[in-house]
This record gives sequence, structure tokens and C-alpha cells, in this order.
Amino acid sequence: MTNDFVLQIKNLSVSYRTLNDAVSAVRNINLNVGKKESLGIIGESGCGKSTLSYALMDYLPSNGSSTGEVLFRGENLLTKTQKEMMAFRGNRIAMVYQNPYSSLNPSLTIGYQLDEVTMFHRGYKAKKARKASVEALADLYIGDPAGVARRYPHQVSGGMQQRICIAMALLCRPDLIILDEPTTALDVTTEVVILDIIGELKEKYDMSMIYISHDIGVINKVSDRIAVMYRGEVVEVGDQRTIFKHPEHPYTRALINCMPRAGVVKEEVRLNTIPGYVARRSAADTGCPFVDRCEKRNADCEAKYGMIERASGHFAACDRAYAEDVPDRKRAALKIPKVGNGSAKEEILLEISDLYKYYGNQHRRVRALDGVSVSLEKNSVLGVVGESGCGKSTMGHTISGLMAPTKGKILFDGIDISISWKQRTPEVLRDIQLIFQNPGRSLNPSFTLEKIIGRPMKKLLGIQSREERKKRIVDILQKVDLGEEYLYRKATQLSGGEKQRAAVARAFSIAPDLIVCDEPTSALDVSVQASVLNLLGDLQNESGAAYIFISHDLNVINYISDYIMVMYLGRICEYGRKDEVVGPPYHPYTQALLSAVPDVDPSLIREPVRLEGSPPNPTRKITGCPFAGRCHRKIGPICDTTPPPKVQASDDHYIMCHLPLDQLGDAELDKPGNLTKTESLMKTVKA
Repeated sequence: MTNDFVLQIKNLSVSYRTLNDAVSAVRNINLNVGKKESLGIIGESGCGKSTLSYALMDYLPSNGSSTGEVLFRGENLLTKTQKEMMAFRGNRIAMVYQNPYSSLNPSLTIGYQLDEVTMFHRGYKAKKARKASVEALADLYIGDPAGVARRYPHQVSGGMQQRICIAMALLCRPDLIILDEPTTALDVTTEVVILDIIGELKEKYDMSMIYISHDIGVINKVSDRIAVMYRGEVVEVGDQRTIFKHPEHPYTRALINCMPRAGVVKEEVRLNTIPGYVARRSAADTGCPFVDRCEKRNADCEAKYGMIERASGHFAACDRAYAEDVPDRKRAALKIPKVGNGSAKEEILLEISDLYKYYGNQHRRVRALDGVSVSLEKNSVLGVVGESGCGKSTMGHTISGLMAPTKGKILFDGIDISISWKQRTPEVLRDIQLIFQNPGRSLNPSFTLEKIIGRPMKKLLGIQSREERKKRIVDILQKVDLGEEYLYRKATQLSGGEKQRAAVARAFSIAPDLIVCDEPTSALDVSVQASVLNLLGDLQNESGAAYIFISHDLNVINYISDYIMVMYLGRICEYGRKDEVVGPPYHPYTQALLSAVPDVDPSLIREPVRLEGSPPNPTRKITGCPFAGRCHRKIGPICDTTPPPKVQASDDHYIMCHLPLDQLGDAELDKPGNLTKTESLMKTVKA
């Protein structure tokens, strides 16, 4: 019955008019959301997830149109006028967007923006509105909510900005809240706090929820049921455990297997990738939307395509995820020798000693790097992990020469390079390359790929012949799965994954010995991320280059790295071989990072360590442990007053902590579910 559901979506379709034709963004969606239920929606970029959310709120642009029914408490929202919709938007249906910076007005205080909500929708007077705003901030566990209300958005962190946006959405106690990837750009520790708070408030206020993400691990933490979207259609719906254990649609299975997870490493498993990309769909296209990329397609599958209840509560448009008439494509592991397995050390390529980098002046110094010492062997990968502001990118930029260190020494192949790039020799500039987080900003939009990739060949390799450069460029483009036709395309004509591949091609075009990868996959879909990680492994194996791989995603770091360095506030907390760092004994901060990583397998129950507060002020010199103020295993005043000693767990593994080694080994993360970690791994990775 209608009363059983807060929201019913019936045959909803959305199309956009263009100069040439009509683009079908959402097609024949049928979904229900019950009272206090959480529905997760996953899929790659371009699958129609955000368009669906905008259609529910009637936020479509002028060239967009929708058909079907959106029944909210029995009322069809698609028949409402804009004036009538004002009673629903923000009041009974609220939405939280992906980017809090674009949601908050930088010229107004946080309190004023929160007050507006209840003053407009509820008719509150200023005093009552401010009281409600402060209570909403307190619900989101924001310390000193009254003080925060007096600040401007730029005076709080990104994680706190996102909490403020959620508080704004909750002010009118809506029946339904829609969250469009609200944690994608956040650190895992901040993300887990926000996801926990969302779950608590959903129960507290009896809300229903739609949570949109491309990360099934995040979806698992907040959702009761999951809907999988591809090219505007829902291809599978079911509860989270059914979707993980028994995916019916080949796209669902492929999407799950794209994600790196605990226990998956490059030496043993090659990540699954989905060939091709999400193509634009015209109104004239019919049949299975996934057929062009499906490895399980056969001559009869199109005729049988259609949404059917495969088991109780489990609907799928296709049941060929594990079809045996088409064998699974074999994916061999990357042939990469294991590093740091107790054998003699390889030749050192990079050695950093007591590296410091300060910003500002002597009156107000930000200590971005505070005495970092580490070395990197040839043909190995050092993974650097930590929250935003811990100094990861500053270290990478200092090594690559974008900035000179304040003090300390950097030796590259025995040469002192503790200087900016302007003072470095052409040979060093050639041998150290950098891949940035945002390829859209690092590739010149005015240049073709031929010019972008050819420029370092001309400047640093001295190849003056255009024909010779062109031949080399075509060769490197083919290695990154981009054909010769991409030579004359500009960066604006490429997808996000293609831009990142072009950035990788540019870095490898001059055969460097060291590549600094600064979060190169953080903004990518999981399918594109898997493709880029496999590509980096292949190119490393072929070229022998070493990587410094910077990320806040420990699953990605664990997959690609040989050694892992955990950083906090410009210092090293822990360093060691990856198999040592991800298992006890580990630093309390490492434990918190590991516990916060959402797992693809919903049966792996993990109690996250919730870090309260924010890192200390980086302008103040810290005498004790920098993590002491947030540490869940703090042992006393010694943590605040005395620098932590180096606890040596093995020849390659050390931890900076006052706790003795036997106590550091007490912590456990995973609780047994229906599947063990090994069983879960075998089931999902066999693709």
C-alpha cells in the first residue's frame, strides 16, 4: 500500500534536449523507499544517479524533462508547480550535495545560513531559529556549536563544512533526506564519523534516506538495500549482503570486483576492470544498456533482458553474472617481484634525512614537514598515507622540486637535490616526474596530447624531430590504452579516466627513475581507478621506475605499495613493509585509519575508531606526540610532554609511540561475519 512507503518512483524517465538529439539520462526507474529505510544507489559517473536525485526534487535544468510518477506520501511531485514544491524542498525532502564549498555562501556566517532554513520553512523568529541551529550543530557532534555559528565557512575544515550542510538539511526534520556523494572528497577518518552520525540521526528522527555513491564500501555502511544503476537504468536491486554474495547482473559483479580491498595485493591479484566507458544514451537506444561492455553476453541474452525478481526482494535485469557458457576472462597477476622480504636491500634511489618544510614567516610558521627521514629503493613503491594536512603532498612537491625544503637533505641517486627545480640539472628534472591529483588542471586545455606529451621529450630529452617524437608518443599512448587517434585531441575532449591516463603517459614519456603520484586515483570511478592501478603496475614492471604513491585510501595504498609510511601532522607515525603495517602491532593512528576504511564485504563487521576533535594547530611547536590530543590509547601526561620513542617491531618496521610493542599488538579490527576475509576474497576476486 502507498502508506507503507515514504517514496514511490514509478516509470520515471528524464531526458535532456541537445542541438542534435535527446539524451536519455534516466529511463523507466521503479524504486520504493520505506519508512526509516536507507536506499543506496551505486554506479559509475554518467549512470544517472545525480540526475535521478535532481528529478526527485524537481531541480532539472530548462532543457530537461521528466515523465512518470514520483509519489511522496501519496502525492505526485511531478504534477506540482514550483510554488507548491517550495513546501516540500528543504522542509519535507532535504538534499546534501557532494561539494560543501558550493553549498555554503562564503560571505554569510554559518549561523545566518542555518537560521534562514527554519525562518523560511517554519516561520521561526530570529532567536528561536538560532536556538534550533545550535541544536542541529550539536547533533552533528560539532564542538562549541554557538561559536561555530558565528564563523564563516572558510574558517572551518572541509569535514566540518560537510557536517554543517547535513545539519542544514536536518533542521526541518524531513521525512526523506537525499545525500549525493557527501563524503567522496573527505578523509576516511572524517568520512566514518559522518557516516556514523548520519546513521544515528536517521534513527533519532525516523527519517528515510537515499545515499548516492560510486563506492560500494560506503554504501554498505549506511544502506539497507542497494540499487545498481547503469546508463540511466536500474539493473539490480537487493539487500546489501545479497548484492555482494549473489550478484546477478554482470555489471554489479564487475563493479564489486574493481575495488581493492583488504588482502588484495598487486603481486597476487590483478584488479578487475570494465572495458570501455559509460556511453551517452540517446532516446532511440533500446535493449540492455551494458551489452557493449559485457564479457558474459551471448546471442540470446538480449531477448531475455528485463527486470525479474530472481529471489525474494532481489530484482535483476539479467542473471548472467556467473554464466558458465562464457568462460571468465583470466587475469594474471602482475609479474612484480616482492620487495623487502628479508633479502638483502636493493640499491637506494632516494634518501631523505631530517626534512623540514615551513610555510609563513617566523611569527606564524606552519610546520608542514617536521623532521621526516625515509629511503626508497629502486623499482619499489612507497605508499604515503594520512589525513589531509599531514604533509603528504608537501613531501611529494619538495622531492619533485616544486618547492625547496626549509632544512634537511634529499639525496637522489647520490646527488643532493635539496633545492628547487630551477637549480636542478636537466638529468634530475628528467628522472623525477610528478602525476597530480587533478588531471584536468595539470593538462593544458589549449594543447593537443601530441604537444602535451611531446614537450618534455623536446625540452628534457632533446628530441627535436617531430616525427620521432610522434612515433614515441603513439607508442606510450598505446601502453596506456589510448590509440593513435588521441594524438590530436585536447584535454577538454577526454573523460576523467582518459585524462589521468594521458597524465601517466606524459610522466612516463621520458623514462624517469622516480614518479611522485599525488592521489592520482582519488577522483576516479572504481572501474577507472582499477584500470589506472593496473597500468601503473604494468609500467613499473616494464620500466623499473620507483613510485612515491600518496593517498588517503589505505586499500589502494596496500594494493600498489611495497612499503607504507603513515604520516600525521608532518611527522612519521609508522613505517614498514605493507604486510607489517596493515596488521598488528600498529600505531593507534594507523589502527584508526584501518578501522575507518569501508569494506566491500558487508559481512565483515568493523568497529571504527572515532577520532574526536581536529589535529593540533600546525603553527605551534609540539613537544610530545602530535597525535596525543586525539589518541584513543593515550597512557598519560608523557604523551603530551615527551617525544615518542621509535619502537622497532622488525628490521623494516618501526612505530613512534610510548606504548610497548606487546600492547600495540593487542588491537583487533575485524569481527567474524558470515564470511571470513579469505572466503570473501576468493568469492569476489575470482572474476
